[in-house]
Amino acid sequence: EHKGLEEPAFRDHFKFYLYDEGPNDMRAAEDCMRVNYHLPPKSSEDKFEELDVYVRINQREYLTELFLLPALREHPMRTMNKEEATLFVIGYAHGMARMAIPCAAYGGLKKEADQEGWENQVEEALAGDEYFKRNGGKDFIFLHSRYKWDVSRRYNKLLDRGPAITTFDRYSDPLRAALPKTWADDRVIVTPYVSSVALDWWHKEVPPIEQKTTKFYFRGNMARRAGDRWTLPELMKLLPGADFADVDFWKHGKAKNFAPIVKASAEAFRKASVCLSPEGDTPTSLRLFESLVAGCVPIVTGEPKKIARDLPFPTLINWDEIAFFVQPLKDVKKQTRGMDKLADFLDQIGGGQQSDEQRERLERMRVKGIEVYDTYFSFFRNPKGVVDAYLFESWIFLQQRGVIPATESFPKKA
Repeated sequence: EHKGLEEPAFRDHFKFYLYDEGPNDMRAAEDCMRVNYHLPPKSSEDKFEELDVYVRINQREYLTELFLLPALREHPMRTMNKEEATLFVIGYAHGMARMAIPCAAYGGLKKEADQEGWENQVEEALAGDEYFKRNGGKDFIFLHSRYKWDVSRRYNKLLDRGPAITTFDRYSDPLRAALPKTWADDRVIVTPYVSSVALDWWHKEVPPIEQKTTKFYFRGNMARRAGDRWTLPELMKLLPGADFADVDFWKHGKAKNFAPIVKASAEAFRKASVCLSPEGDTPTSLRLFESLVAGCVPIVTGEPKKIARDLPFPTLINWDEIAFFVQPLKDVKKQTRGMDKLADFLDQIGGGQQSDEQRERLERMRVKGIEVYDTYFSFFRNPKGVVDAYLFESWIFLQQRGVIPATESFPKKA
């Protein structure tokens, strides 16, 4: 039992220090990234209407640092006094730095290899910092929004010593291979993906379940092995009211060519009752979060234990209140009449066999899902809310690892 963000020990006493001076200062990198990707200059009221036009889905979903760093700089729990800090956040962000190249700042970044010198400066600054040395970096955390891992060797070695990582996936093979100690100690805080402008920035009222015009919805590459999507055509044939379509953004080239499809999909999401969310590159996927903001109750398929460990902000969110979880589709397929049984189960949830009780349950999940998204997942409309949840989970992490004294609500892990 706890009071979430209103937990007194967190609300009244938690503070963090953000390293954003010298090589950790990412503000010039953000300016360069905006130029490189045709985004508007930073202002008090950012305008992201064209983001879907200039940034491909597989880049936009990883743009967390573009929103987290400004929100961290302005957050009321930030302290400028290191002695007051419970948590130390490393301001340097590898993903944003890579997208900033070319950039005239930081001694001139003309090619990706130039980033190594910059990261070695970050390593040198942290290695000599008395607060990093004091606890071996165990009360430090850093942001990494790339699926790949190609940081400098010196910086890699320092990060694996003690800090926790902020990323999307506890099961990333590249990250696990590069940071074996980090993964062995489970020093991972999971954050959500960045949804589309069409769904998040242009947020609209969505109809209640009884007014939805599509029962079941999926858009994506059904040829991908990830998530056993090759089973979806068969499921669609067994499921009355299913609207599944094979869509591959890679075939469209530039982001602007795919932007109309993103916009049309956003409208289709809002009209659907239940949305299939199979695994992607990670046990969870962007589709989970876009379903929630669209008011479409997600059906998440995958290995249950892996899914549970990859859901962001688990202390604040009761995921069973906003999503259904189903075993991997390949396992369903192996069972006797497995796909028929799954189709029947889904039809009872949101199709022709749906009872009044189930319709009411689905409506509660729809409403709660939108509420959770707006509170904790909206990078465009509520980046402070994302940071609030991120800091809260970091605070719990520090207690459970014995880095700071544990409160009664969150005892240290055995």
